[in-house]
Amino acid sequence: MSEQIIEATTSPAQIVQQAAVDYLNTSNAPGCCIAVYDAKSFGTKGYVYPKGLSAVAGSSPAPFNVTTDTVFEIGSVTKVFTSTLLAVAVKAGGPSLDDTIGTYLNPFSPNGVGTPVLDAIQLVQFATHTSGMPEQPGGGLTGYSEQLFADEPPSSELIAWWDKYNTPPSGYWQYSNIGFVTLGFAVTQMYGKDPGHNYNEILADYITDPLGMKQTGAVVDPSWKVAQGCIGHWSKSTEPPYQIIFDRNTPTGGTAFDLKSTGDDMLKFLAAQIAPKGQLGLAIALTQQPQGTFPVYGASNTVTMGLGWQITKDTQGNAVFTKNGATSKGGFEAIVIVVPQLQCGVAVLSNQYFNSSGVHPAGIGPGSAAQKIISQLHPGFELTEPLAEHDPFD
Repeated sequence: MSEQIIEATTSPAQIVQQAAVDYLNTSNAPGCCIAVYDAKSFGTKGYVYPKGLSAVAGSSPAPFNVTTDTVFEIGSVTKVFTSTLLAVAVKAGGPSLDDTIGTYLNPFSPNGVGTPVLDAIQLVQFATHTSGMPEQPGGGLTGYSEQLFADEPPSSELIAWWDKYNTPPSGYWQYSNIGFVTLGFAVTQMYGKDPGHNYNEILADYITDPLGMKQTGAVVDPSWKVAQGCIGHWSKSTEPPYQIIFDRNTPTGGTAFDLKSTGDDMLKFLAAQIAPKGQLGLAIALTQQPQGTFPVYGASNTVTMGLGWQITKDTQGNAVFTKNGATSKGGFEAIVIVVPQLQCGVAVLSNQYFNSSGVHPAGIGPGSAAQKIISQLHPGFELTEPLAEHDPFD
């Protein structure tokens, strides 16, 4: 539809619906749910549109039709929630963004944690992917986020990794899952209630409960209707239709260690990003403040960062906040795009993850669906640089 002229009679709801249809047809994902906050088109109520199935057709247990309260894993979109918890603590008069992390990691061990190099890295450097930490820790250390999202102290293996860390910040932007998990553990020490193993508790107290997000958290409640993730890969076709190979594209049933959410809840999160209110609004506004523009390690481009948010602009000069995510073990993809000056935000949740075994077809990711919706609700909207590719959280 993005290649066609939008008829004057096309409603905003129909634009969202068609974007969902196009996304499922292009990606072969079993299902998706799209949340749109757009003051011009939907007022303050927003619009949530579910489409497709909770799992691959014919799988067991039997798939159900996706609804607005179906729960999806959101992968690295989790990082924005972690950075918001950091911002809440800062605005409450706790840490400064320039504080070094050692103070907040040391309580995890009687003898302290980390090295002089690690202890000296600033909180803001972790929140902007400029800490110097790699994307993944390597050395056989996996599942290092499990304890954080299960409200447990860090594993002995993670502490041992911290105790050997010797790479200082380089001044470059280098995306780091392990860096954000390290920040997450530090954040759990900033709140007095049950410090060190309280991620879900402080998330509920300071973000999800105040926003009325009833089905967002790392721990799945038995009453939630949960989508099953699916893992597949592309053929090496370079032209549509892109053949999806289904040998691994079956419901995983596994749980990645990240947050889960619904279209209904993500709509409330979008609204809070566009019109921040109260004490939480002050923290959200802080996450959206540019912290710097950094050269990308090993590349020629730069990235402008808020706290957790990647910041770019559209061709009209409006600031655009983006965060995407994927769970390679869970089988999910998600993206959030917020344009406060347009009073518009879109979140796309999907229950399929594609590995990189073949050509990445243009338009197959949920980010393309989100951009299509914004550009049709606000003609002339176009990003000045491509969205980052998804990055598996687990």
